[in-house]
Amino acid sequence: MLEYRFAQFLVLVTFLLLLLGGIVHGTGSSLACPDWPTCYGTLMPEMKGNIAIEHGHRLLASIVGLMTIFQSLLLWRRRRGDKTLVRLGLAAVGLVIFQGVLGGITVLYQLPTIISTAHLATSMLFFSLLNLIVWKTSPTAKVSSFESPFQSSWIRLTTLFVYLQIVLGALVRHTGAGIVCTDIPFCQGQAWPSSVEPLMRLNELHRWSGLVVAFLVLGLPIILRKLRKTNVQIYFFASVAAFLVVAQIGLGLWSVVSSLGLLPVTAHLGVGALLLATMVALSYLTGAWYRPCKN
Repeated sequence: MLEYRFAQFLVLVTFLLLLLGGIVHGTGSSLACPDWPTCYGTLMPEMKGNIAIEHGHRLLASIVGLMTIFQSLLLWRRRRGDKTLVRLGLAAVGLVIFQGVLGGITVLYQLPTIISTAHLATSMLFFSLLNLIVWKTSPTAKVSSFESPFQSSWIRLTTLFVYLQIVLGALVRHTGAGIVCTDIPFCQGQAWPSSVEPLMRLNELHRWSGLVVAFLVLGLPIILRKLRKTNVQIYFFASVAAFLVVAQIGLGLWSVVSSLGLLPVTAHLGVGALLLATMVALSYLTGAWYRPCKN
């Protein structure tokens, strides 16, 4: 039970770290500390203004890193019989170290787009892995294996598309493509702008792929409707996912209308992370990515 509670707490702290990372970018604080891993040559600079935001993010990231190492040790100590779980804990340590290195490169090389996008992509993989560990350590979670390959394939595809949409959103944000199309729902009044400007195409691609993700997520309660009474937990997460994707679309529209206001953009990131976590839960509980062994 200890490892389960600790895993839950680590997911919560990591979620807060994701939000703080969004605030760092949204406030233009990414280079408030131009050196790394120190800030102006010290581990504890004067915490004010953008420095407080950026260095606060670094400090929280360090705490998450230490907690991840502790979690790995805890899983090895208490669950060493479950080799899969122990490996997941080690994988989390590897990812958090890699994420820290990407963060350092991002600062030292003045926010290169590809590295900044990879930083967000890795953070979402890490967050997903931590959520998986929560479910693997849960004393009450029961995995149901579907006989229908259609349902399993739909859940796998939806989970993958949600992740890719988040990464695409990061690319939109870090290239500055978020404000090149200020009209809704099209760009310059067109469903696919005739301009060959790459940023416009990228922005519109993100919008159209968002509709594909919405279709897939909103389809979950429909294809899983037979579980409404027989497996309340699975149907609940399918319904939560549908609610979150509608909220995500609303936040995306608000972000455009507000010219990328800090609140809607940060909330957009947070809800995207929650949607991904929901899909991880649904994937685990339905055994969509694997078939649980039968005793």
